Amino acid sequence: MNVKGTALTTTRDFVRKTFPDKYNQWLNCLPAKSKEFYASSIDATKWYPLKEGYLQAIECVIRQFYKGDAKTGAEAIGRYSAEMALTGFYKVFLLIASPKFLMQRASKIFSTFYDPSEIVVVEEDSNHATLKIVKFDEIDLALEYRIAGWIKKALELANCKNPEYTFGKMLSKGNDCTEIKFGWS
Repeated sequence: MNVKGTALTTTRDFVRKTFPDKYNQWLNCLPAKSKEFYASSIDATKWYPLKEGYLQAIECVIRQFYKGDAKTGAEAIGRYSAEMALTGFYKVFLLIASPKFLMQRASKIFSTFYDPSEIVVVEEDSNHATLKIVKFDEIDLALEYRIAGWIKKALELANCKNPEYTFGKMLSKGNDCTEIKFGWS
């Protein structure tokens, strides 16, 4: 399983911005291979191994800055990533995005950042949508929350009021897929 370098860059930038005086502490907590990726120049277009390039870095963020709370830490990284993406390169989506369009595009965007993966929208109406992750080797609880946090922030940026989510099934808990149900007003 691989992840695009952009995801590493976002994680690194999140730590630099949110915990600037603890960045080196975070970098030093990374296993050797992860540290090698983050201490050098990250190529946004290159593929990196998911575990060493991404999951271990997120785990260090959660352990060091969020007292092991995967939901809070990973959601914060996801929200930051959405804000950077949707106010930067992908901001055109917000200009034309209905929540339905945004959810459909988000599933396609995620599939281009994680390889191999399959993420689809399976249900949607005017104020609800269900995202289903049907293929995603090595996914863990933190990554599921990171994805949910990204979409929650994207919905906020698209002017959806009070977006919330709940999980149904979860790959990280041994189910055959992950279902994230989103609602907004």
